Amino acid sequence: MKNGKALPLIVIIAVNFLWGIDYIAIDYMMDYMTPTVFTLSRLIIGTFILIPLVLINGGSLHIRKEDRLRIFMSGGIGMALYFTVANLGVELTSASFSSLIMATVPVWGMIGDRIFYKNKITAVKAVCVVASGAGVYFLVSGEPLGVNLPGLAVMLSAAALWTVYLICVKPLYEKYDLLTLLTGLFISGLIVQIPLTIISRPSGIVITGGSIFVTVATSILCIIIGEFGYIYAVGKLPLTTTAIFENVLPLVTVVFSFVFFGAMLAVPQLIGGAIIMISVTLRE
Repeated sequence: MKNGKALPLIVIIAVNFLWGIDYIAIDYMMDYMTPTVFTLSRLIIGTFILIPLVLINGGSLHIRKEDRLRIFMSGGIGMALYFTVANLGVELTSASFSSLIMATVPVWGMIGDRIFYKNKITAVKAVCVVASGAGVYFLVSGEPLGVNLPGLAVMLSAAALWTVYLICVKPLYEKYDLLTLLTGLFISGLIVQIPLTIISRPSGIVITGGSIFVTVATSILCIIIGEFGYIYAVGKLPLTTTAIFENVLPLVTVVFSFVFFGAMLAVPQLIGGAIIMISVTLRE
């Protein structure tokens, strides 16, 4: 608190609370839109909100030549591919199941840290990786309708994509102001998402007042404000600290899934989720 860490900690907790709600929204919206269309809709809304905000605040949309490829890759992976794959994962499984799989992101990050930066994996961290794997096993084996291997594979892919996004975008945090960086990421994501949506040949889209409200509200609250807060917190806190508080996301999703949909995880899944979150916390 004395080191000025109170506000970033509050922000990262609030962000993960919003993202927990976002998984509930995705679960709801998959009855009205395809994963690609929902992602495209939110990127369009976000882009058209952010560009005027940058200009009004006297900022610049200029990205240095040496950073353009990294910005494009970060936006394409983190804003387009990740959200499309995560939407599909929620559609195939559930909001609670998907968010608990995403709780394994710090473990993926540790493996990526070892591969790209040669950081040592201690015995404690290795045990936590194994424990996380056991947690995923309990989570999947507890599925009431049987093991959903496609859904598991998709959500593990989403977790991997988010990890790659963090690795790609990390060097950009200190080079640009938050609004400029976020706008560049949204524009890049939109450029990637347009052809991705066309290729997917979406159908069965249902437009209602509720679906429009959820799309707009989550675009502003969960994506724009959420990403802005996340980038701010990561810039102020160690990545290990932010990883611990990402456990808030699945807790919020599980609780609100029960409140709104009456969807309750089976006992083995609750055990698996607890193992994942405990192992991720202990590894830090």
